[in-house]
This record gives sequence, structure tokens and C-alpha cells, in this order.
Amino acid sequence: MDAAKETGRSLASKFQHRFMYALIKWGGRTLAYGFLYIVVLVYTLWPRVAARSRAYIVRRFKPQNKWQFFKHTYLLNLTFGRTLIDRAALGILGTEHTQATQQQYRVCEELLKKGKGVLLLTAHAGCWQMAVNLMGFLHTPLHVLYYHNPQDNDKSVSAHRHGAAPFHVINPLGPAGGMLEMLPALQAGHAVCAMADRVFGNEENSVEVSFLGKPVRVPYSFYRVAAVTGAPVAVFFIPWKGKGRLGVCGPRVIEVPDLGPQKENYIPYAQQFMDALEEFCIQYPYQLFNYFNMWESVSCKTSSTKSNN
Repeated sequence: MDAAKETGRSLASKFQHRFMYALIKWGGRTLAYGFLYIVVLVYTLWPRVAARSRAYIVRRFKPQNKWQFFKHTYLLNLTFGRTLIDRAALGILGTEHTQATQQQYRVCEELLKKGKGVLLLTAHAGCWQMAVNLMGFLHTPLHVLYYHNPQDNDKSVSAHRHGAAPFHVINPLGPAGGMLEMLPALQAGHAVCAMADRVFGNEENSVEVSFLGKPVRVPYSFYRVAAVTGAPVAVFFIPWKGKGRLGVCGPRVIEVPDLGPQKENYIPYAQQFMDALEEFCIQYPYQLFNYFNMWESVSCKTSSTKSNN
């Protein structure tokens, strides 16, 4: 997958976003949720939109007919819409509740005490867009590997607040895919957060692992950076639990030894991440928001290899 295939641009127009923000301001989440049912119905009936999540719907739910396919697609889109409303509400209303335990907080604190920073890996699942705004408990600078499409009409939490984001953005389109910024940040003992379920850029910088019974390609560079710096990897996901309520799955700690530059050596660690994501998708089936075919690049590469032989 490259930037041209997954642009990070929302489907709704600037007017539609402003209308939804106004609903949140006037009637809170409840009013916005009510209007969302209609919006999601329209989008789900749009074939081009339904096709974007088809690969995941087919592999996760195995629908037997068009009704089942429509139902699962609608519920996936509805949950995604609710997470977007809650993200906007966090910026507009400033309210949310995170259901995290003291033990989960302590795990992160203990990892940071090692002085090697911590590499926080999550996915485009649950409320990942809100999570990066709620990490003040780390008490250390936070850097987020994130691409923002300048043509996207959706506002960030900090834009709603008319203030600066509580983290430093690392552009994955930067030198070495942002790795040159990640290294000094971890070496300084900071926290770095990234989504490890998508390949952004060159497919050669990825490895093949299994997800929902089929091969997919995911980045391996995060595990190489962790190996070089000695930074522990903490895998976590933030499920949507209801109106203004977030949960926490993890953190699952992965220690990555330095196994040299060969990317194949880091496949087991990339697989551990995808195993954790698969467990999340089993528990929260309507909260993986990769609106593209994750399995396509592997099948295309396999077909290309066969045609060249």
C-alpha cells in the first residue's frame, strides 16, 4: 500500500463536517449519534464505500448473503462514525472517560524508567485518533508517526481546541520514513507512537505475516529501531466502549534483540503484533478501520512472481 492508495482523506465535505460539529456543540454526542444513523445508511448503500471494507468483512464475518454483508458493513461504519464523533467531542466539549487500570499505567511507567524510551505500537483500530491526545500520564515527550493529508476536511482535537497538539508529529514521508527522527527521540528516553498495521511507502520495507488466516504485509522497521535503541515495544489498542468511554487493551510488551539488518529476522515480532491485533478484532469485530484490502499486496506480489517464472 502506498500513499496514493490510502490518502487519509475523509469522504465528507467541509460543510458536512461543520454541520456535525454544530450538532455536537448544540446537543452533545447524543444528537450527533442520532443523525449518524442516517449518514451511515447513505454511505453504506453507496457501492464504492461498501467496497472499501469488503476484504475485512469477508474474512472476519464470512457473510453468506447480501443482507449479512450489508449488516456487518453498516455496523462497522457506524462504529467508525461514533469514534469520529467522540474525537470531535473531545476537542469541542473536552469530555471523555478512559477505563484504564493502575496496573496498565504502571507498566508504561516502568518501561520508561529503563531510560531507553518506549515504542508504542497500535493500529488503525478503535479510538487510535483519540489515544494520542490522552497520553499525558507518560510524563515524557511524545512523538507520533502520522501523515496528515492537507486536503482532509476533518479537524484534529487540537484544531477544535485552537491550541497545539500534545505531541510532536513525525512525517512518515520524511527521510527514511521518519526513522531518522524516531531514533534520537527514543535515545533521549521519549515515547514514540506509531500504527504498525499498514505499509506507508515502499513495499520492500515490509515483511509478510498472517492475519485472519491469510498473509498480509506490514512494516518491519519499528522492530529494527527497537532492536538498535534497546527500546521496549508496548502494543496497545483503545476500543470504543460506548458514548464518551474508551477502554485499553494491553500493553503487551515485546523485547526485540538486535538480530542484524536482515528484515526476515524481525518477522516473529511483526507476527506478535498482528496476533494481538487479531485478538482485538475477535473481541471488537467492528473496530478495525482499514478501509482497503490489506491482503491485496501479497496476492498481487504472488501473481507477479508466478508470471515471471
